[in-house]
Amino acid sequence: TRAYYIRTNSYSHPALYRIVGTTPAEELVEGVENMQIQYGEDTNGDLSPDKYVTADNVVNMNNVIAVKLMLLTRTTNDNLSTTGQNYTFNGVPAIVPVDKRVRRTFTLVTTIRNRAV
Repeated sequence: TRAYYIRTNSYSHPALYRIVGTTPAEELVEGVENMQIQYGEDTNGDLSPDKYVTADNVVNMNNVIAVKLMLLTRTTNDNLSTTGQNYTFNGVPAIVPVDKRVRRTFTLVTTIRNRAV
């Protein structure tokens, strides 16, 4: 079993962590502020995702043929920008942070093996 999650590290920065089985948590990447996962569901049988939803909104896990992973990262140092940097994440546009850190969003979409064309 593997679990991935965001928590604050010993330097008070958000970071991506992983737990494998019963081993202690290990920090993977510092500066990851948010992580969202959506599942691409094929609702009409054409082997292409028709919608992306969170796990609790999947109607039938057997119809999930893709996964979308979204990460929001930020610099560990503040005041790298002269003003707050607007960004869009997880479909929410024009988020304006109160700090002056530089942020970047990353999105990866991949199909699940043997479920799509």
